[in-house]
Amino acid sequence: MKRLTIAIVSLLVIVFFVPLAEAQTGFSRSVAVSGNEVFIGEPGNNVPSGFVYIYRNQNGTWVEVMALTAADATDGDGFGTAVVANGDELLVSAVRAGQGVVYIFNRDGRSWVQTGTIAAAASNTDESFGSSLVLVGDTLYVGASGANSNQGATYVFERQGSSWGEIGRLEGDAPEAAPEDAEPQPRRRRGPVGPRFGSAIAAEGDYVLIGAPGTNRGAGVVYGFRRDGDSFERIVKFPEEGTAGAGFGGAITMYAGSALIGSSGANGGVGSVAVYLFDEESEQWNSSLSLQPFDATSGVGFGSSIVAAGNEIFIGAPGSGGGGAIYRFDSHDTGNGQINVGGVSKVGPGSLSGRAQFASTLAFNGDVMVAGMPGDDRGSGTAMIMTRGYNGWNHTKVLSERKGLPALTGELMECTDGMIDRYPCKGVDILSFLPMRDMGGGRGMTTNDIWGWTDPETGRDYALVCMTEKMSFVDVTDPYNPVFVGTLDMHEGARPATWRDVKVRADHAYIVSDGAGEHGVQVFDLTRLREFAGEAIVFDEDAHYGLIDSAHNIVINEDSAFAFVVGASGGGETCGGGLHMVNIEDPQQPAFAGCFADVTTGRRGTGYSHDAQCVIYNGPDTRYTGHEICFGSNETALSIADVTDKRNPVAVGMSTYPNVAYTHQGWLTEDHEYFYMNDEGDEPQGLVEGTRTLVWDVRELDDPVL
Repeated sequence: MKRLTIAIVSLLVIVFFVPLAEAQTGFSRSVAVSGNEVFIGEPGNNVPSGFVYIYRNQNGTWVEVMALTAADATDGDGFGTAVVANGDELLVSAVRAGQGVVYIFNRDGRSWVQTGTIAAAASNTDESFGSSLVLVGDTLYVGASGANSNQGATYVFERQGSSWGEIGRLEGDAPEAAPEDAEPQPRRRRGPVGPRFGSAIAAEGDYVLIGAPGTNRGAGVVYGFRRDGDSFERIVKFPEEGTAGAGFGGAITMYAGSALIGSSGANGGVGSVAVYLFDEESEQWNSSLSLQPFDATSGVGFGSSIVAAGNEIFIGAPGSGGGGAIYRFDSHDTGNGQINVGGVSKVGPGSLSGRAQFASTLAFNGDVMVAGMPGDDRGSGTAMIMTRGYNGWNHTKVLSERKGLPALTGELMECTDGMIDRYPCKGVDILSFLPMRDMGGGRGMTTNDIWGWTDPETGRDYALVCMTEKMSFVDVTDPYNPVFVGTLDMHEGARPATWRDVKVRADHAYIVSDGAGEHGVQVFDLTRLREFAGEAIVFDEDAHYGLIDSAHNIVINEDSAFAFVVGASGGGETCGGGLHMVNIEDPQQPAFAGCFADVTTGRRGTGYSHDAQCVIYNGPDTRYTGHEICFGSNETALSIADVTDKRNPVAVGMSTYPNVAYTHQGWLTEDHEYFYMNDEGDEPQGLVEGTRTLVWDVRELDDPVL
């Protein structure tokens, strides 16, 4: 048993690192077009560094010709956060490279060579220096949206011969202090909080507009500055009022004497683009009209990206239709400081995968446009290069090669001076590590959960690894040299999902997936792993239980013949998301046994259980000795139920606790006296100081005490 535990611990490293290193690459989070070349940034790699890929049109075909990194590239440097291409010059920012750096590349024949760097004189690792870049002639504006605790700033550099000198630092207004009697606001789990001045920048001549889309609870504002020599005067801030969450100023483009400003969160997430006209006499920007999608639905995100040239305006809506779309508007410069906007149509490929986020980023140059799809390919990102032809737009989808961590196998790797290879460590050694690609995982796949099984006949130990759209089976009998045995794809008709869970009873595995459509419970005979003869096998499921669709977890009491599906949703008998009980006495003929849900728990009052543990009770509360008792982590509370009679389960006890965010999971002590529980959101939301583990005294099942 010790050997199995050690092997699984080594594989647990995968669960922590792989989603960061291999899935969240950020491919196409920045794009640019210059001449017959397209530049696509991939800043999100934690391992290795970021990249900028260069594609060139060769005889009508777009071909990757180079992949740039910084000369001093490091893991997770953020290289490619923003990209500006201008003739023979290319500027690339790396927001996580120390204090943040802008790298300068120049064309050398048909190649690009790094020739210098630009950095702020007084920056730090928290500024996100390089979050946006705008080049106007010999002036470079560099956004640092994380400066001053996400208040944000923008640096201005001037070309001085062959080098660049900093000539200014622009800022918006400091956020108003909260009243002394105001309740403290919990920290959000995802995304920076603050104005984020410098998130978007547009400049033309002596005028520059800078967005601060996080201002006033995400309503957003735009600041206007006028340059006079090496100084800048703030001349305007607009609008005076906004709607929380609109994100005004998240995208800005100057065009034909006007400004196009995106509010991708406006109108309940539909989004809009405001057209502002500049009055030279008063130096004010005046609202002229608002552009919106003709087929508006919530979550479209219209205005996330904006490009304009000639008589065309292109606006990205990465949520349109689920996969994203570009809206093209006819436009005409009247010559008197105004533009007329006419017909609108959609541009883009006919079909896109859900959550592709097509047109999250846009770049346009005459008859070539590139649209970023950072959510495509399981979140790894792709891009669509679009070339205008006689019959419309021709589309070429491009993506980067899969990257990732190297395998570590063959011998014990000890923690020395706080490091093992590239991993920080303390008191833990690594026996082995397998990256996703060595376990049958494709580009963009992530791991989610893990379980184990020891073959009682052969004594071999296996790790059962849950991936986005499949199971992977790894023989860890020799923990220094794990062997990939094979995979089991998700149930036919289901869709890939972040959450997959597996549990084992005897020699069968039971697998569920959350948010996966009609997935149900897959049943797999683990003795089939003995078929392995050196070449990985693609297995089929042995049985399927279809009375539920999706589910967050499955719980198995190995001392009884029952499985408990929890967090069921999407279709079938969900049991309110509580315990959907299944008789698995005949492992390949699972049968519905009953439901239990404590409706005094859960966020929606349905008794939804995020996770549970079910046991044959043998604790100090003798009233329940020999009963089957389930301890549910039910989003808002601990729920205790007697499910001995599956047709008539009974709620025994329930209790909540202070500062609830999301009751996640727990585990009983072996003597059944205490239940250890974790809340998933209490620390990241700032509800508690430090870390917190909840310890329940359950010696009286009907009266659990924290």
